[in-house]
Amino acid sequence: MKDNLGVPLVKAQDELRVYNSSAVRLVWLRDQFAYKSVGLSDDHIDCAVRAYLLFLLGCTLFSDKTGITVPVAYLNFLIEISDISSYGWGAGALAQLYRQLGIASRAKAKQICGYLTLLEVLIVFNII
Repeated sequence: MKDNLGVPLVKAQDELRVYNSSAVRLVWLRDQFAYKSVGLSDDHIDCAVRAYLLFLLGCTLFSDKTGITVPVAYLNFLIEISDISSYGWGAGALAQLYRQLGIASRAKAKQICGYLTLLEVLIVFNII
């Protein structure tokens, strides 16, 4: 996280401890990068872009029931910014949606999460 987001190591470690080194809070991501000033170096801009994309992934395509965290594992896909457009994000979102539908179909489930806009599109166009 230190290299890819440009966050000091101590801050990154403190945030990772909150969720046992597997996720960061969306609010923390927003707070780290929302108020950056003009005139940043290219490396700082790349870090801010990665943070914003990680934030978007956590809020939309790969949201979970907590709605407040995003796994840091997704940061591995954002290292090379030039390669991001070549990934199959739709396939990943569909797989995540099917996984969340499977979880929501269990007897004790009380809610559903995931990229529900995709579910609406699938229903409207009679795909499922």
